[in-house]
Amino acid sequence: METDKRYFFEGLFIIGLCAAAAFFFVWLGGQGHRDDDRYRIHFADSVSGLAVGDAVKFHGVDVGEVEAMSIDPKDARQVRVDLRLRQGTPIKTDTRASLKLKGITGAVLVDLDGGSPEAQRLVAATPGQPPEIPANKTVSLSSIMERLPRVIDKFSSIEDQTRKVITNVGEVVGKVKENPSLLLRRPKAGSGPAAPQAPAKQQAP
Repeated sequence: METDKRYFFEGLFIIGLCAAAAFFFVWLGGQGHRDDDRYRIHFADSVSGLAVGDAVKFHGVDVGEVEAMSIDPKDARQVRVDLRLRQGTPIKTDTRASLKLKGITGAVLVDLDGGSPEAQRLVAATPGQPPEIPANKTVSLSSIMERLPRVIDKFSSIEDQTRKVITNVGEVVGKVKENPSLLLRRPKAGSGPAAPQAPAKQQAP
């Protein structure tokens, strides 16, 4: 009986300790994101391939992530994308946002560029919240993905042709190794350029 009671209290203690640790990590994560800066972008193009939690890069450096995505209630032709960026990220009034492919998988990311030293910080220049980063006009990602299979087919055909050439060269090299005298044989008549003919002699009158 005493043993069962001891096991009960030990299990209760372990459960309480795990719950406290989980609460601590959740709280720590919330503290880490509390001071992040929020920004907004409106994209007139399709954002297919972009998802909440995807990376946001500034000149190729990871500075945050996509926090939310929705259709703009004021203009259904635009997609509103909210960003959460690390505090201190130098977002200026001349910073621009664009969508870029992460590879050939169709996934995309938000890429930021600009931010000249003389430009004012966007937070200070924007009275409303959150500050909005203008979006660059980008090539339609859907059209790129539509052309991608054709590009892959072209590469495949080039690869097939290259493989055939390599196979033919390998066969010739194998034959020469088996019979090196093939290199000493004269080309067959008619296979090479015709020898120049001597001019015909004129008969004396």
